Amino acid sequence: MYLIPIGVPLFLDGDRVWVQTDWLRSLKLLRDSLGGRYGDLLLLSPWLPVDGPEASVQPLERLDGTAGIRARSLFDARVRTRGFWMRELLPLRRALDQEFARAEVVHTGLDDLHRPLMGLSFAMARARDLPTVFVQDTDVVVQARELARQKVLARARVRLYVGLYEQLVRHAVGRADLVLLKGGSLARRYQPFASNLHEFEDTSYLASEIADERTIKERLAEQARGRTLKLVYCGRLVERKGVHRSLEILAAARRMGTRIDFEIIGSGPELPNLERLARELDLREQVHFAGSASYGAALIERLARFDGLLFTPTAEDTPRMIFDGYAAGLPLVASAIPYAEERARREGATALLPRFDVEGSARRLVELDRNRSTLSEWTGRAQAAARYHAADAWYTRRAEWTHEAVARRRAR
Repeated sequence: MYLIPIGVPLFLDGDRVWVQTDWLRSLKLLRDSLGGRYGDLLLLSPWLPVDGPEASVQPLERLDGTAGIRARSLFDARVRTRGFWMRELLPLRRALDQEFARAEVVHTGLDDLHRPLMGLSFAMARARDLPTVFVQDTDVVVQARELARQKVLARARVRLYVGLYEQLVRHAVGRADLVLLKGGSLARRYQPFASNLHEFEDTSYLASEIADERTIKERLAEQARGRTLKLVYCGRLVERKGVHRSLEILAAARRMGTRIDFEIIGSGPELPNLERLARELDLREQVHFAGSASYGAALIERLARFDGLLFTPTAEDTPRMIFDGYAAGLPLVASAIPYAEERARREGATALLPRFDVEGSARRLVELDRNRSTLSEWTGRAQAAARYHAADAWYTRRAEWTHEAVARRRAR
């Protein structure tokens, strides 16, 4: 089996298992790329009830019955740190021992140190001398420091946490058979400690699902004729995604004489707060809350009707929606977090907004609205990036790296 111990929760309804739609899509792409060489994929994850509030954040899809992908729930994802170490640790170790005895490859990373499912799994896999794939898709160190700076977390506690986390990742990337890190800054930090590191940009769309060229040309023609600029956000509505900042920036841009329409695709706990803020800022005619949407080609085509993807997070983030936007030919309009700055350097299709500066960000939007040829030029660059980073191309490269790493481990 190809084991995937991961903190992404399963959603349970009796014997039925549900997972987030975009996560299931990624699992199917991984399954297909590996071609059954290591047996079924087996998720080892915490669980949440399917009728709980967390289940409403993103669309869900049934997992049980999906060929070649199975799951085993390990512990209640709502358990607190003390409960995890006092009650869940020993049963978790026994469950992992059972599954590792049949494993061909263990694919994991490093997640929450308070409930370290992934870190424990990596250590157990190495103790058994199993081939390991270590994956990290967010710069947790930078993210934690930035959240602490905003007093979301206690600074002293974060310093201790980050210090331990950094040491554990350095140790893991040096021992894993294959290391996959998302983004250049993360790869540069751990390259000196890693034995077989590859940088990646995680995507879910296929090359065949990239938006139709005619749709994009029609959009650019409308844009050039001077219609209202239309931006979009597509993802979870949680505080750190910073959609509230987008609303504040749009309100400031309107005070400067520029109206920009904004559609928010997604759901989550911040939705009521965002709806209230839109009313308070008198943005009801400019901002449309569209609800959640299933991931797929239809969503890419829907995104292609907009002029740019607006993303103003409160801390470092590496969302896949940036590349979904590229697949729709959308330039990125984003707060200057490190990952957005990297995208600006790599693809040259990003308008960077000054962080924590609503008025400055609004002036940048006004400038874009008045110089639309820039958006048109960036659209072509976004499309080129989308073709290179399409999931079928990425998963083919990833499978080849995996096969090579497993062969080397077995040879030793």
